[in-house]
Amino acid sequence: MEKIENETTRLVTFSKRKSSLYKKASKLVEKYDDVDLGIISYSPNGKPYSFFHPTFGSVVGHFVSPDTQPSIDSGIVAANARIKVTERRGQLDNLDIIEKIISNQTPGANDMENLWEYIDNVNEQDVKRLEEWLDLVDPKLNHKLMMLENGAVSSTQAPPNNA
Repeated sequence: MEKIENETTRLVTFSKRKSSLYKKASKLVEKYDDVDLGIISYSPNGKPYSFFHPTFGSVVGHFVSPDTQPSIDSGIVAANARIKVTERRGQLDNLDIIEKIISNQTPGANDMENLWEYIDNVNEQDVKRLEEWLDLVDPKLNHKLMMLENGAVSSTQAPPNNA
């Protein structure tokens, strides 16, 4: 492997490789939930980047003392971090289902079952966030609808006399 001399090309290459590495790490963590994983990298400019699962402390603790059992506190923190990751993964899955529905794709039976399960577990904060999102989206949707209606009206009008 040779050093990339052009600084811009080097930074772009680093960014793409870092992104790819983090995606692979995320997939590994998703597939094997009980894995402890840590990545530290430095950009060509010296800026540090890191990825740790479940926590920095648990990964470094395993690295420094591989034969030592983690303390009860760090075990609880790691378990809590794993639970949060699982919850966030579920929320992302539910958002994917909602995105399918919004984009007029027909969701499968499994998707609908997950959607109803999500709806059953919605809390007040989720409802408020959805209302805020709808308040932002509603004017844009109305504008888009008006543009489409105007476009449809103009396309059905008779051509000008000089045509």
